[in-house]
Amino acid sequence: SSSSSSSSTTTTLPTSSAPCSLKHEPPSSPDADEFLPRTKGGRRALSKDKKAIDVMGIGLSDLREEMVELGQRPFRADQLWKWVFQKGQYDVAAMTDIAKAARPSLARLFRPRPPFEAEPSLSEDGTRKWLLRLEDGRSVESVYIPGWFLHDESGETRRRGAVCVSSQVGCTLKCSFCHTGTMDKRVLRNLRVSEIVAQVMHAKSDLGDWDHEDVYAHKKVTHVVFMGMGEPLYNYHNVRSAIRILTENDGLRLSKRRITLSTSGVVPGIYKMIEDDLDVLLAISLHAPDNDLRSQLMGINRQFPIEDLLDACVAFGSRPSKRITFEYTLLNGVNDSLEHARKLVEMLSARQIHSFVNLIPFNPWPGSAFEPSSNNRVHAFHKVLEDINDPLVRSAVRWPRGRDIGAACGQLATDATSAASVLG
Repeated sequence: SSSSSSSSTTTTLPTSSAPCSLKHEPPSSPDADEFLPRTKGGRRALSKDKKAIDVMGIGLSDLREEMVELGQRPFRADQLWKWVFQKGQYDVAAMTDIAKAARPSLARLFRPRPPFEAEPSLSEDGTRKWLLRLEDGRSVESVYIPGWFLHDESGETRRRGAVCVSSQVGCTLKCSFCHTGTMDKRVLRNLRVSEIVAQVMHAKSDLGDWDHEDVYAHKKVTHVVFMGMGEPLYNYHNVRSAIRILTENDGLRLSKRRITLSTSGVVPGIYKMIEDDLDVLLAISLHAPDNDLRSQLMGINRQFPIEDLLDACVAFGSRPSKRITFEYTLLNGVNDSLEHARKLVEMLSARQIHSFVNLIPFNPWPGSAFEPSSNNRVHAFHKVLEDINDPLVRSAVRWPRGRDIGAACGQLATDATSAASVLG
C-alpha cells in the first residue's frame, strides 16, 4: 500500500472478530461494595470483608483519625504508615517499634497488605507482568517496564523504571485496537484506592525495591503511569486519592512529575484535574488526526470530539512545564500515511500545544483485525513529525516492550476464567 493518502479519502476499518461497542459511560456499581463509603475523614478504606481498614487505601491524615476513632493512639498511624510505605513491611507482628501489646489489635483493625494474589510473568526483554486476582474473583493486570540509566550532575548512575497500573477491571470504551475492551462487560468495575496503590507496592516488593536511602538514585520503580486497564478519569475520585497516597512525603514520596495519567479523552475529567490542581503529567490517547477516523477507532470521540479535547489540552498545558504526551498507535494502512502524519503535526502546531508525540507500533492480540505498520512506515511517519521542526512538538517511537507475554501497550486483558469465577 502507498505511504500517503488523500485527506478526503474515507478509511474503512478491517472487521474484527472481537466484540465492539461504542458505549462509553462510566461503569455503574451493581452494589454498594464497589465504591468506598464516606467517613468524616474522607473515604474509609474498608477491606472487602468490612472487618479491617486497608492501609493502602487511606491517606496518612485519615489514618490518624481512624486510629483515634478506634481507640488507638494517633502516633500509631505514623508508625504503621512508615513500616508499610517506607519499608514495605506488611506484617504488623514484625513492626518492632510498635509495642508488642499493641500489635494484635492493630493487626485486627488494619490490613497493611495488598488486597490481591499475584501471578507473575517475565518477558525476555525484562518487562514483568502480574495477573492480580482480586478478592471478589475479578482480575486485572499491571506491568513493570525497566527503563534506562542516566548520569546525574555528580556522575552517578541513576536507574529509571515505570509501573503501569490499571484503574478499572476491563474498560467500557471498547476502542477497536485495544484488547482490554473485549473483556466481558459484566465483570467491569472501578478499582478501589487500595487496589490501585497496591499495584505499585507489590511491584516494589517483587522487585526488591525497598532498601534504598535515596528515593530515586538506585530505585527500580521511579515512575508510575496510569496506562493499564481502564479509563482513569471514569474512576477519577479513587485515582486522585491513589495519587495523593503515592506522593505522600512520609511514604513513597513519588514526585507528581513522575506520575502520568493517560486518558482516552474524557474532557470533563481533564478540566476536573485542572480544578483540583492534580499536578501530574497528562497523556492523551489520540490515534488519529481527524474526527472521522478517530470516531471509527474510538467511540468516545463522538461525545468528546478532537476540537473539544484540544481545548482542554490547551487549558491544561497553560500551566508551567506542562508538556502533554499524545499517544498514537500506528495501524497498518489505517492511520499511518504521510498525510496522516502531516495533519497530526499541523493540528498540534496550530494549537501551540507543548506536545510530545509517542508513536506506538500496534501490538497484536487474539481476535484483532489490525496489523502493525512496517518499520519503514513507522520511520517515514516519524520523519514527517521531525522535519516540521516545531520546537513545541517533539516525538519518538515507543518500540514494543513485553509483547511476548501480552504486556505491551493495548494487549492487557484477563481471560475468561476470571469472568467465570465472578458470573458463576
